[in-house]
Amino acid sequence: MLWRPHHLVRAKTNFDFLGKRRFAVVFSTVVNVLALVGVAVFGLNFGIDFEGGIAIQVRAKEGTIHLDDLRNTVGNLGVGEVTLQEFGDSRTALIRVQRQEGNAACVAHADQVMRTRAGAGWSVKPSGPPTGGDVEFTAPGALDPAGWRDVVSRVGLTIQERQLPRGNANTAKIEMSHDQRAEWCQQVAIKLVEDTIGGKYELRGTESVGPKIGAELMQHGIYAVLATLGAICLYVWFRFEWQFGVGALVALLHDVISTLGLFVLLRLDFSLTALAALLTIAGYSINDTVVIFDRVRENMRRYKKMSLIDLLNLSVNETLARTIMTSGTVFVAVLALVLFGGPVLYSFSVAMLWGIIVGTYSSIWVASGMLVYLKLRPDQLREKDKDETAAAKA
Repeated sequence: MLWRPHHLVRAKTNFDFLGKRRFAVVFSTVVNVLALVGVAVFGLNFGIDFEGGIAIQVRAKEGTIHLDDLRNTVGNLGVGEVTLQEFGDSRTALIRVQRQEGNAACVAHADQVMRTRAGAGWSVKPSGPPTGGDVEFTAPGALDPAGWRDVVSRVGLTIQERQLPRGNANTAKIEMSHDQRAEWCQQVAIKLVEDTIGGKYELRGTESVGPKIGAELMQHGIYAVLATLGAICLYVWFRFEWQFGVGALVALLHDVISTLGLFVLLRLDFSLTALAALLTIAGYSINDTVVIFDRVRENMRRYKKMSLIDLLNLSVNETLARTIMTSGTVFVAVLALVLFGGPVLYSFSVAMLWGIIVGTYSSIWVASGMLVYLKLRPDQLREKDKDETAAAKA
């Protein structure tokens, strides 16, 4: 008995995909409008890469790093969002902590660091309103200016001569602006992390990412997405016809905007990893779109008298098995990342999972449907319209 191949999709399917194009246009428009409104009203949940923050490279003194334990330890310090990843080898990790605000919580952390590094009897507290900049240090005994300079340096604060108390005193009020205290709080967070994990880990390097750098990364990321979409559109335009290029661009914008809406809806962390997911989704979507467009072009040469809508339906049906198999295998792989990839890859994995679904949808209904509205073959489209009108009158 000869072996017979099995087909996930039966040969020569005849689904009327383009017959649902009007519903697809309304549905896609509503989804994209809601996504844009969500971004404008609620905003994206920007991660450390764009909001700024602290990067701390640590190395285990013995054995390998257990990221889950380290994440829980640092996460319980009250310093905000914390992300970790292996850095180079299994003994080294990169800890990212969100940018610290110059608030009362930061001063409380400084008080904890001071007690750890200088001993009992020391305290650090705000001087004036909690949202202000001034900070008051209290010592168990009187200190001269040189002693005060040495003590406050233990919590990452460098002070000038004019900020020191005159003579010996057991309190020192350090005047700082809100921005200056915010910058100091980055050093406080670094020292708090160091005091907490210093027994098992060695700090190899630290870096503070300011909001200006985050804004530049965001600007460059937007340029990267726009340049990618533009290059893809030009590629499709030159390879096919201008209607194909516009259809591909509309489908890509649909995918990107709807994915941004997903980030808003689920409050996923939007970082450079998420930006990479957007670019990956654009590349995956256009790959599927080009396959369908290539079959459309072949059928345009083969069936010169077939109506445009029938020709598009034929092309989509002929590539349907390939679309389902490709999307299905990628979907399973990305689903494994969602379930087992951990928190570091969670935003990327969820975005990619959504991108596979919406990319397949847009290739069939949005990109192909746009060819009808852009009147790719006006003569054949008119013939189809006449047939529909005659059928309606009958």
